[in-house]
Amino acid sequence: MEKFQNKYRIPSARAPWWDYGSNAAYFVTICTQNRLHYFGEIKNNEMIFSPLGMAAQTY
Repeated sequence: MEKFQNKYRIPSARAPWWDYGSNAAYFVTICTQNRLHYFGEIKNNEMIFSPLGMAAQTY
């Protein structure tokens, strides 16, 4: 018997034409709880990182 019996399955959000094993740059969007600005803020069209944002940027 299948674990989820085909319930709760959604289609993949991955592009079928893209090779996700390839060496490429990726853009990641992170939405924080209550949309708090944990990583910094944008001032004059420039990202000003908080200490946590600096760590995220580095690693």
